Amino acid sequence: MIPTYQDADIILKLYQQYESERMQEAKKWFSHTIANKEWSYDTFIGRYPRGSEEFARFVTLYGFFEMIGVLHKNGLVHPDLLFDMWYINGFYVPMYPIIAGWRAEGDIHIAENFERLAAAELAWIREHKGEEYVPQVPYKIHA
Repeated sequence: MIPTYQDADIILKLYQQYESERMQEAKKWFSHTIANKEWSYDTFIGRYPRGSEEFARFVTLYGFFEMIGVLHKNGLVHPDLLFDMWYINGFYVPMYPIIAGWRAEGDIHIAENFERLAAAELAWIREHKGEEYVPQVPYKIHA
């Protein structure tokens, strides 16, 4: 299905949120902290406990992609525009060990739509670009 002007408008609104001051701070922190190192949940929580600004930045980022995941799951954001715009797994893969540890504490639904979105992106890459472009990921892809 060809994207519509309404689809483009949704992407532009999401991009405005992505470029907000709060997201800019979260993305800057992510690129300097999370993206450059392998984290365990325990190490992350030990360094950035709930209530800290850094924990809030983590939640800001995963929450943004969780929201997009909900929109995608319900057919409200066009996948061609979305996956051409963002590399979701570039965020999900480094965050995954922290999310997995959080789930192990009992909150099994944390970031479930973010994960679903990351898996959908892999399928989209496979379909639109080819198998050789699909990155290896550390999380189990649920069918």
